[in-house]
Amino acid sequence: MHSFRPYSIKIFDKYLPGDIAERYHLLDSVRSRDLLDFIEAFLNSLSTNIYNDIEAKKTVHVTSVSRVDRSIYGWIDLGEYGIPGKIYSLASKSKTYDKRHDDSDVRSLYFNFCVPEHSRTAVVLFHSAGNRGVKSFFDEKFNEYFKTQIDLKVRISPLAHEKTVQEWLDNSNVKELRLSNYEVCLGGDLADQLGVDRTEVIIKPKRGAAFGTFSSLKEIAVGGNESPVEMLSRVSTDVRAVIESGGRKKVVSLKMGDPISAVEITGDNVNIVDGVPDKAELHGYASELIEEFIGKVSR
Repeated sequence: MHSFRPYSIKIFDKYLPGDIAERYHLLDSVRSRDLLDFIEAFLNSLSTNIYNDIEAKKTVHVTSVSRVDRSIYGWIDLGEYGIPGKIYSLASKSKTYDKRHDDSDVRSLYFNFCVPEHSRTAVVLFHSAGNRGVKSFFDEKFNEYFKTQIDLKVRISPLAHEKTVQEWLDNSNVKELRLSNYEVCLGGDLADQLGVDRTEVIIKPKRGAAFGTFSSLKEIAVGGNESPVEMLSRVSTDVRAVIESGGRKKVVSLKMGDPISAVEITGDNVNIVDGVPDKAELHGYASELIEEFIGKVSR
């Protein structure tokens, strides 16, 4: 339900000297100005009033912004509106509210930007809840703002596209596999009695054995037709791998064709009560991930 989506941030400038593949600005000195200052100013501009994206029918309101050293983090309320409906209480089993077309259904989402000194690559973690996230909004609106300040485009790309991060991910050992929405096709009478057709399954290797690396799960075995991930994706809509690095478990998406490799937010690392992650623990976990990722891409 909750996950971090990690992205890299770069600024290409065709007028810089050198090979075209190397024409990226040092982000703390983009034409003598610091990218972190622009990010902070943009986020603060969204904290005064609720921004109404009429075309997308979304509301955006930054509720907190903190700047510490080379990082900016905080919370943003993302809402959706446009379709009327009803709110029911499961406790009382009755309707509690009629939702109007102009009532915005809001979720609070966390963000964390880190722009190291003398580096051409920054990292941002965007928190997603269900199918809601702020990456697309930030990419579009921040670039509109940035272009008015400096006539350049900020490139925000999935962090897994970075070669060093992909190598780290591919070489990480998988401790267990988790299948969400697993189709219960072999449950027989028990499944029928319980009225169950889908469940969550955790798969662990035999004692003393291992699944291998993250990348090996995507490879087709010799003489086979499918990779392990392809086979598992036929019985589960959400395949996740638990890897271990930095002394902590990380739950990473193994969805077919998903290059983002979302880091799932689970009870392994953050306390979640009634579907809401503890804010302090979420920030602490994000800070650990940022530090780990920055160590692999900062240059």
